[in-house]
Amino acid sequence: MDMIQNGIMGMVFLLFSCSLSGDALKVEDMMVNSYTVECVGEMEGNCLLVQEGDQIGTDDWSLFYYEDSISGFDYEPGYIYHLKVHKKKVKNPPADGSSITYRLVKIISKAKV
Repeated sequence: MDMIQNGIMGMVFLLFSCSLSGDALKVEDMMVNSYTVECVGEMEGNCLLVQEGDQIGTDDWSLFYYEDSISGFDYEPGYIYHLKVHKKKVKNPPADGSSITYRLVKIISKAKV
């Protein structure tokens, strides 16, 4: 009986390991600036200014296209946001799209500027 249970547990572990290895889901902090800027290049329009990882708390902001927006997040100009987001790699991203999807976990802070 123990051998069967160990086999089943091993198979369950392998199934979870395989399914997680390709999707790389992470929960990370992100800052969103109080204003947008005009984007140029492949995708024209307005871009959010964001900070992730080591950028947070610096004067360095990265462009974040609306088309690659954060699911569940409704941006309102005039506020700096501190967010907790799920980042997930897209297995087969479109040529003109992002290889990462973002989903809002929670708004940690929303400060009026």
